[in-house]
Amino acid sequence: MQRDLPGLADGAFDLVVVGAGIYGALAAWEAARRGWRVGLIDRGDFGAATSFNSLKTLHGGLRSLQAFDLPQMRRFIRERRAMAQMAPHLIDVLPFCVPTYRHPTRNALALRAALAVTDAVGADRGAGIPDAGLHLPGGRVVSRDECLHLNPLIDAQGVTGGAIWHDYQMRHAERVTLGAVQSAVAAGAVVANYVAAEGVTMREGRVGALRVRDGIGGVGFDVRTRAVLCAVGPWAGALAAQLTGARPAMSRLALSRAMNLVMPRVTGTHACGGLVDGRYLFVVPWRDVSIVGTSHDPHDGGADVPHGTPAHVEQLIDDARRAFPQAGFTAGAVRLVHRGLLPMLPTTGHGVALVKESAVVDHAANGCRGLLSIVSVRYTTARETARAAVDLAGRVLGRGPAPRDVVPRMAAAGFDTVDALVAEARRLELPQTTPDTRERLARAYGSDWNAVGARVVTDPALAAPLAADCAVLRGEIVHAVRAEAAMTLADAVLRRTGAGATGHPGATAVAAAAAVMGGELGWSASRQAAECAAVDAFYAPR
Repeated sequence: MQRDLPGLADGAFDLVVVGAGIYGALAAWEAARRGWRVGLIDRGDFGAATSFNSLKTLHGGLRSLQAFDLPQMRRFIRERRAMAQMAPHLIDVLPFCVPTYRHPTRNALALRAALAVTDAVGADRGAGIPDAGLHLPGGRVVSRDECLHLNPLIDAQGVTGGAIWHDYQMRHAERVTLGAVQSAVAAGAVVANYVAAEGVTMREGRVGALRVRDGIGGVGFDVRTRAVLCAVGPWAGALAAQLTGARPAMSRLALSRAMNLVMPRVTGTHACGGLVDGRYLFVVPWRDVSIVGTSHDPHDGGADVPHGTPAHVEQLIDDARRAFPQAGFTAGAVRLVHRGLLPMLPTTGHGVALVKESAVVDHAANGCRGLLSIVSVRYTTARETARAAVDLAGRVLGRGPAPRDVVPRMAAAGFDTVDALVAEARRLELPQTTPDTRERLARAYGSDWNAVGARVVTDPALAAPLAADCAVLRGEIVHAVRAEAAMTLADAVLRRTGAGATGHPGATAVAAAAAVMGGELGWSASRQAAECAAVDAFYAPR
């Protein structure tokens, strides 16, 4: 996969997708699978904005029971299952544990009933998943002692027992989004990061071209296309207004600040739920760290206004201390702040009323036939919304009825089961690599792991890790540049290799990565220093 500016400038597309977060990437893949000529651009890197901020969980809609919305729960269960089918090498089973109390809705009997309904509604949750290791167990209620053993971070006072259920966790969430982009390319899409949309050209009352600008070279050009789909998350309203010259209703949606904190590991195998002000926070084990969240608070201003500031972080830390008094959380222990903005309904108080369902908006009413926007809400159901957006684009383009929904596997999921993939990786010897290293590569890159391994064979120096305390290989940085369109050091460190996804990987690792990447891209010493500084700034308080 390469950043293909000539392909964009010279091509003629059925659909250009603007925004390469999880929604845009899945929409581009879906359209390309249908045989359409598809372009995909993002003004930054793939998956670098709101998609980067998440608790890394794919959930089955247990909270939908609070509103007795079983159809919504069915959609969550179906889409959670679809993500495991698409990217099995990047998905793990994650157990959750929340306490029960003598409370009208949080007692053991009520939660036992809720889990029973969830299991009944999701009886087919493992259907179509060939890997038995990804089949989710049923929920259960446990004793007080077992709850406090699995969830030792909460205040034990008043706890009567616990409730256990299972969802999925994305081990490399950044590579789930990247995998969707790569799969779109494999299906024929033309993609480029660091390309911004600036305007549309109308021809005979409908979209005829999208004006874009290369964020690296600075050159503007037109991309001929019959339709444009904007999937830019919290920038949806502003971009729609810019492209249409109007102020569509969607631009009046307020924004909420969603935030998660990456902290040193304080949990065991289970995600732990704790109550604060009548709502749940979770501490989720992820790789070698814990993630605390998710907080939702009203955001003042537009999508470019800073959020996740030190004051916001301290507020979440205070809530986490109250929910998990045994964890000993401090602001100084925060390794990384995940920040994102989500649409919310206007409120008169200080609370947050999140928009419950994603939506697809047709801007024909604003005089732009062929221009569509996605109002995105949840990671888990991104595929469903992406498919709905492509369905609508198909009707605008005069295409036939949408094909039957067949869940595809990502381009890097060319294996039978994850266990078989891992067994092959551990068995196949590569110079200067250990079985554990090869397993890590397989679980990150799927069936493409041996492409990274081939680089190590060609140049054994690439088998060296970036640092003694950073296991990512130098060859992975080379692979990020040559095969995954990494353009900046942050692209490679944060969103390709994951070296910095759990916190700053250390000055030695960052400098080593800059040297390798600089060798690939011809960076000067000053450019390498600037790239290192940009990575450091990503972790600094904002």
